[in-house]
Amino acid sequence: MPELPEVEICRRQLRRWSQGAVLREVLLCDPAAVRKTLSTRPSDAVEDAAKRLAPLVGRAPQPPIRHGKRLGWAFGDIGLGIHLGMTGQWIRGDNEQPRSGRVGLRFDHVVLWFVDQRRFGGLTIRPTNELPDLLSSGHGPDALDAPCAGPQLAEIFTGRRAIKVALLDQSKITGLGNIHAAEALWRAGIHPGLACNALSTDQWRRLSKAIPDQLQFAVDAQDGDEIAYITAGGPNPFAVYGRENKECPKCNAEIQKISQSGRSTFLCPSCQRG
Repeated sequence: MPELPEVEICRRQLRRWSQGAVLREVLLCDPAAVRKTLSTRPSDAVEDAAKRLAPLVGRAPQPPIRHGKRLGWAFGDIGLGIHLGMTGQWIRGDNEQPRSGRVGLRFDHVVLWFVDQRRFGGLTIRPTNELPDLLSSGHGPDALDAPCAGPQLAEIFTGRRAIKVALLDQSKITGLGNIHAAEALWRAGIHPGLACNALSTDQWRRLSKAIPDQLQFAVDAQDGDEIAYITAGGPNPFAVYGRENKECPKCNAEIQKISQSGRSTFLCPSCQRG
């Protein structure tokens, strides 16, 4: 599933692949991929998808922007809001529709395809000046571009929720998903089951550094022409995620897997005692 690093890499790819080009044609294979808003539901599709996309043709794209796991891509005064959902990604190709290809954008030299097997991702059309508000609506500050200091995190995350579960709340800070929340907590030496109101000042300080450090590490480790998700069989560059029963890179203790709110969490019981 795409998290902030994968979305950031996607942003860079779209910029690189389309730089200096003009959009020549929109290849619409699944009208339900064009939504009324940044929705995960195909039932929220607009009724006139082809007509909505047509004004993009003949325009040169601007560099995409990102907030958390959402993307915005402007073509003059008209823009695309992009939500990758669970399995969405952009790939380079030609006029032939790839498997699960929903929308293709044909530029001078390449077709960029929005591919989404499970159809939770989608595109929406907005005036360019509305894109920043669209991307940030209902979401907290970007966990990489606008990292919070320790005292800010302590103010944002209060109450008795487990810190790992709380970090997945996009309305508090946005961009962390299941993988990188677990990895950041390992970096900070904090047990994922610890209640938010039980964290010390020093733990908040360590976590405030660990979150952007982890996200930047993931961007650097995965940046390239193609994104390989470990959940889809790609390489695993992470310290604890997906490494149950293997040795912790810090202390050689055996990594454990637990369940929190129906999701798998990985931790080192020695480094993350609480």
